[in-house]
Amino acid sequence: MRLRRLGKGLLPLLLIALAWEMLPRARVIDPVLLPPLSEVMVRGGELASSGVLVRHALASLRRVLLGFSLAASVAIPLGVALGLSPSLEEVADLALQLLRPLSPPAWIPLAILWFGIGDPPAVFIIFIGTVFAMLVGTLAAARGVDKRLVKAAFTLGASRWEAVRRVIIPSLLPAIFTQLRVGLGLAWMSVIAAEMVAVHRGVGYMMIEARNLFRTEDILLGMMVVGAMGLGFDLLLRRTEGRVLRWRKGVAAHELFGAQRPA
Repeated sequence: MRLRRLGKGLLPLLLIALAWEMLPRARVIDPVLLPPLSEVMVRGGELASSGVLVRHALASLRRVLLGFSLAASVAIPLGVALGLSPSLEEVADLALQLLRPLSPPAWIPLAILWFGIGDPPAVFIIFIGTVFAMLVGTLAAARGVDKRLVKAAFTLGASRWEAVRRVIIPSLLPAIFTQLRVGLGLAWMSVIAAEMVAVHRGVGYMMIEARNLFRTEDILLGMMVVGAMGLGFDLLLRRTEGRVLRWRKGVAAHELFGAQRPA
């Protein structure tokens, strides 16, 4: 079953890879603007063997993990608190709605003024680009907790803290893992923008330098590295979710609609 699912997932990638290799070689697309996949892979091997690619990837990884961890440590507890307290939500809602639409690049000038050049402004940009989405999602999930479960806990003699710890938090765990996955994806999106202006090492820095030198292979390679690292961490989060939420077993809606009807 897993091999079949893996094969289905690889098929679109194989088709994209084939088109990527053949179209530039057939001059349907200018090879300068989109080099064949094989040339990008050869360039990747050169940068990896020299250690340049590894250093850039590790620098980006460090910033993403730090910015994402800071955002999650703020967004998850605050989202739960706001979702469970309508009075607190009313106080915070206006500020949240004003700040949330601002894209991470809009904060770059302030980040450089406040933190200078280096890791701090990049981590700040990742934090800003991640925290609001996770906060809003966690808030909505906390607001939607089944009231009947909480009332049942109070009926059985649970205190407010016990209801939060034993009923509300466990019921929120699926939504929290979803928000962590969303936030991690946003963190990888934000790190590229941050590294294009505020640092001297990282995948984003490598890509902007490649643009200045018109090295399209390096730009495409940077995109592939970010995509691969993002995929790896998403798979890690999904596996962790499966282990933590073993109790959440059952038939999902997509399984019902995807199942074949009996003859």
